[in-house]
This record gives sequence, C-alpha cells and structure tokens, in this order.
Amino acid sequence: MTATRAARSTRAARSTRAARLAATVVATALLGLPLAGCGGDDNGSGVGGSGAEGGVPDGQGGTVPAMQGEPCDAEVTLTGAVDQSWSGEGRVDTSESDVAPPATYQGIDGDTMLTLASTGNGFDDPSVILLVDGRSFAVAFGEGEVDVAPDGSGATVDAPAAEIGTDEQVQVEATFTC
Repeated sequence: MTATRAARSTRAARSTRAARLAATVVATALLGLPLAGCGGDDNGSGVGGSGAEGGVPDGQGGTVPAMQGEPCDAEVTLTGAVDQSWSGEGRVDTSESDVAPPATYQGIDGDTMLTLASTGNGFDDPSVILLVDGRSFAVAFGEGEVDVAPDGSGATVDAPAAEIGTDEQVQVEATFTC
C-alpha cells in the first residue's frame, strides 16, 4: 500500500470513528432525556459530589438534566484536559424498554456529568460520555477498559475520552458499585 493510500485509509478510519462517536453522543443524549427528571434529590444537591442543581450546562445555554434512578456509590477520577476527582452518590437506571440501553449509570459533581450506558437492545458497544462545563468528551468504541453491567450492578471505566471537535483528551477512571 502506498503512503498516500495509507494516509487516506487512516483519515477514513478516524472519520468513521468520529462519526460513530458523534452518533453515540446524540443517541445517548436523546435516549437519556426520557429517563431524566427535572431535578436531583429532594435537597436540591443533584447527584454526586458537590451538587449540580438537577443537571449540568450543555454549552448552548441549556441544561442536561440529572438522571433519576436508584442510588449507588460512584468514584471518579479525571486527568488530562480536565483534572477532577470525586466520590459519592451516583445513580443507576435500568430499563426494560427495547429502545434504550438496559442500564445507564451517572455521576455528577458541580458542572461535570459522567454517563455510562451498557450494551443490549441494539447497543453493540458500551458508551461513556463526559460533560464538563459545556464541553463534551466521549470514549471511542473499543478504547481502554470499559465494563458496564446491563443488570445495573455496577460499572468500571479506565479509558481515554476525546473532546468532540478538538484534540483534547481526558483519562476517565470510574467505578460505580450498585
């Protein structure tokens, strides 16, 4: 294969991965909205560490709402383009719908939201979406170690998440124990 062909092949593979990643972000956001409520817990502290009043900024003047669901323990460490860590209450929501992932996990700290979705119901790969101060990051399919239990029992992630539209990356290390 010539160098030009190899470069085109590499660009095409990156473009395909980026398109799949963007589609996953959109699908997760759209599917997550019916699962989401209008607010956090009764004391208004949101889900997770220092509290996000029911969600996080979407970067376009709106808010991505916090997910409703059962409480579980979450430990999250972010390094790279974002340095942050927290532990506390996360959420897990299991779904019997045939159009949503069987289990979705979420942890929020301030303006940071980490959402993990399991495989099943047509979702061939688990997804990891990170929203930070209106910025969107996602783990590419097959990257790092991502284990998201579809039964809602827990999830672990140790993988790089690329910011959509830039070269910035965040290493996501997270454990949800439910």
